Amino acid sequence: MRFSDQHVARYDALVSSVPLPDLIGMIQGVPSDVLDASRRLVCSTCVLVNVGVDRDDLSDAHITYFYDDDICFTRISFPHMLSANNVPPGGGSVQAEVYFSKKYRPLTRSPEDWIEPVINDLRRCGILRDSDNILCRGARLLRYANVIVDLDRTAALGTVHGYLDDLGIAYCGRHGDWGYMWTDESFKSCERAAEKALALRSPIMAFAK
Repeated sequence: MRFSDQHVARYDALVSSVPLPDLIGMIQGVPSDVLDASRRLVCSTCVLVNVGVDRDDLSDAHITYFYDDDICFTRISFPHMLSANNVPPGGGSVQAEVYFSKKYRPLTRSPEDWIEPVINDLRRCGILRDSDNILCRGARLLRYANVIVDLDRTAALGTVHGYLDDLGIAYCGRHGDWGYMWTDESFKSCERAAEKALALRSPIMAFAK
């Protein structure tokens, strides 16, 4: 295994939580069918838009979902409800999630281009008022968000996982197992991968992202 500083290390067992398409892309000499399979694994990409305002009574619920076609975000949450230290005294915060996918709904604009549409829709929904003073705004891109279970997943995943098994690479986490997982399920996935590597009774290299 070669690191970015060109250090090379040998391994008998490797545990990886790197998203499968990225992991396969790191391996030299990958067979064409495995490379093609990794490219058929689909995941959503999320633009997170964060807005801070001078009011804390934005919502009674911490998370709210939206299923309207004319609303750009799918889910919003209110980080100031988790801790008063997340905002200045008397302030409130909103985090909006806008979803895309390379296969089904490509992202064709920069994350920052979604800030104003999100603010406009927050006003349309009554979350924000025209009189609110917006203290800060920003956007960031999460390349890997939720795994999309489509008709290509089963066969493609079997090919990719089978290849990694042959290489002695134990995969784990949401984007290693390539499935929809809650946090506790991700921890269990990592435990199973570690147990699989320990069963070889050899030194283990941990490789995570």
